[in-house]
Amino acid sequence: MAVKLLVVSALVALLSAAGSARADNPTLVGDVGLGDSFTISLKDATGAQVTHLAAGTYTLLVHDHSALHNFDLSGPGVSAATDVAGIGDTTFTVTFVDGTYIFQCDEHPTVMHGTFTVGSVTTPPPTPAPIPITPAPATALAGSIGPGKTIHLAPSRGLSAGKFRIKISDRTASDGFRLAGPGLTRATGVKFRGSVTWAVTLKAGKYSYGSVRNAKLRRSFTISS
Repeated sequence: MAVKLLVVSALVALLSAAGSARADNPTLVGDVGLGDSFTISLKDATGAQVTHLAAGTYTLLVHDHSALHNFDLSGPGVSAATDVAGIGDTTFTVTFVDGTYIFQCDEHPTVMHGTFTVGSVTTPPPTPAPIPITPAPATALAGSIGPGKTIHLAPSRGLSAGKFRIKISDRTASDGFRLAGPGLTRATGVKFRGSVTWAVTLKAGKYSYGSVRNAKLRRSFTISS
């Protein structure tokens, strides 16, 4: 009987010591899926978001609110995760060393994730926003037809493939201005008289411009690649 009492006493002492050691560890709180939302967080005992920790042993308390998500913490020497289908609180004891750690929902890692650093590894600076690329402005051309048999397009040399804005002045009510080339045919009406602007993309190749009605009143130019 005395032996049994000694064994029980020893077990109680060990459990008490383990509980005391866990209680002495700094506490981190993980939270995921409140109200089935796509949210996940890791905070310290003060409620601040974890971005950097000192190396050492911590108690991790995870509040898993949803059967759609889980909380998975991983990094050097650590792998602690709740079940996706499980709901409730789970406690882990984790020991962090210098490095970078990741927490995420394994079902939705691209939208539910976070990172923090430990020890001598510092928090990386935020990724700078990409510099917007301003598209090149469209090249301006001017074309005309009339009066009479006059046709004109300028500039018509040294042009490279790209976007163009072509202002056409149609000065005759008996013909139209036509532009044609690779993948493009545009023209003003034969009876149209006035101005119009075309926004077009010209590809590399040979183009013709001039009269709608008379092929002999057409000229050509080349767009380089």
